[in-house]
Amino acid sequence: MSAKKVNDPDNRHIDERKFLIELHKKSGGKPCFWKHEYGTSSDECIAIPKGEYDTHACHYRANGIKRAESEPEVYNTRRIPGTGEARSDNREVAMKLGFIVMDTARRKYTFSRETHEYTTLAEDIAARKNKSEAGKGTRFLDAYRGRYGKSLGWLAKDRHAWDVKHRMTLDPQDFKQVYGATKNNALTDYDDAFRELATPIVDKAQLAPINFHIPQSDNPAMQGLGKWFPYEHDHHHMIPASAFQEFVLNGPSTDPSIMNYMSRARIVMQGTWNIHNPDNMILLPNEVYPGRILDLAAHIPWQMGADHKPYSRELESALEPVLKLIDAGLKQTPETPHDAEETAAADFSQAMKRICDKQRAKFLKKGFFVLEPR
Repeated sequence: MSAKKVNDPDNRHIDERKFLIELHKKSGGKPCFWKHEYGTSSDECIAIPKGEYDTHACHYRANGIKRAESEPEVYNTRRIPGTGEARSDNREVAMKLGFIVMDTARRKYTFSRETHEYTTLAEDIAARKNKSEAGKGTRFLDAYRGRYGKSLGWLAKDRHAWDVKHRMTLDPQDFKQVYGATKNNALTDYDDAFRELATPIVDKAQLAPINFHIPQSDNPAMQGLGKWFPYEHDHHHMIPASAFQEFVLNGPSTDPSIMNYMSRARIVMQGTWNIHNPDNMILLPNEVYPGRILDLAAHIPWQMGADHKPYSRELESALEPVLKLIDAGLKQTPETPHDAEETAAADFSQAMKRICDKQRAKFLKKGFFVLEPR
């Protein structure tokens, strides 16, 4: 969903939207429920300016990385599916599940081309895509299998290849003709980008950029290769902007003259909860095969869309108490209404933190599942 659609309450709120942007600027971005992009701000979108990529409160990718690196046990030593025991490394689980096998002829580990995810499943998805557009499925299949081979190939070489904070020792040749996470599934040469970000060791071997780090960092030492490295991934909002807009700001009202989008937004912007805060972020694999290995949700796999409406709809009951809390603050008419709003804003911020924590715990307890677009 575009930033414009998510942030636009409806066509009658153009002036009010500008007012909300001003509120956001005055607060320094501490409270926020908007989506953000890079570049230049407009009436529809508040951009994250260059020079603030690492520190801006609303840079959800940077915050997603910070959250992931604060809990390496979720990604590096998570329980083995079905046993509850902590894994020694991710390659151990990949081998148990058949994604990595021993090549006896070459006497080394390699990725398997016989898994359901590589064969039948991928081919079925490709066939469906070819029906919607000639050649689309073929391009998808090539790119999907290319990324499958790269990410699992790295894990076959290095048992810690998928760990947060890890830096693999690789050759720039590994980054020639890579299917990065692009919409058109084009082959791209990332070898120059790798050389620029890597640290030379000996001969051709170089220390790769830090796993999961993004190009949009102001510190060259912290820059990475983006969402496809070391496996394709996304930074998921536990409470997505679309759900917050629909069930809180645009929720039902018993008195629209008092309890409406703008008055509710005013309370939210007096609080401290930011939808892009690390508390609301979780780094997730996009595809099913790393999801199974890591025992984490696969975030809209197979390039099937950009939103997960079923998940967002499930949050309605969780967010209902938040809507009631905000509206209760708006209904109060004491001698100092501003104090009532400040109290409601503080209560709202605490409530959202609790909901984020609860959703996160449910997510991790559930383990592998597919976050689907519909």
